[in-house]
Amino acid sequence: MELFFGVMVGLLILVLLVVLHELGHGIVARRNGVDVEEFGVGFPPKAYGKKIKKSILGKNVLFTLNWLPLGGFVRLKGENDSAAEKGDYGAASYWVKTKILLAGVLMNWLTAAVLFSIIALFGLPKVLPDQFYIPQDATIQTARSYRGLG
Repeated sequence: MELFFGVMVGLLILVLLVVLHELGHGIVARRNGVDVEEFGVGFPPKAYGKKIKKSILGKNVLFTLNWLPLGGFVRLKGENDSAAEKGDYGAASYWVKTKILLAGVLMNWLTAAVLFSIIALFGLPKVLPDQFYIPQDATIQTARSYRGLG
C-alpha cells in the first residue's frame, strides 16, 4: 500500500511540475502575440475539456484533462513554420520563438527557487522515523570545547 501511495504522490508531483513548465510556455507565448489554442494536463485521448473565454493564456483557450496522466502540453496556433497569419507561432520572430521555448525552463528554475526558499524558511518535515534532525537552537561543539579535554 505504501508503494502505491508513493507512486501516486510521485505522479502527482510530476504532473504538477509539467503543468507549471507548460504554463511558462503558454504565458510567454500569449504575452508575445502567439495565440494558445489548448492547454492539456496529461496526454490524449481527452477525458474532459472546457473552453474558457478569458484566462491567463488568452481568449477562447480549451483546457483539457486527458487520460494518460504523465505530463501535459500547450498547443499554439500555427505551430508549423509555414503558418504566417497574425498570432501564429510560425509567423513569430526567431527571438519570440526562443523566448517561448526558454520560458518552460525558466518556470522550472523559478519553481525550484520558490520550493528551496520555503524549505529554507520552515525546514524539512520529519518524514522518516530515524531521520536526522537538528533543532534550530542546537549548538555544535568540538572536542576542545568540552571541560576536561584540554
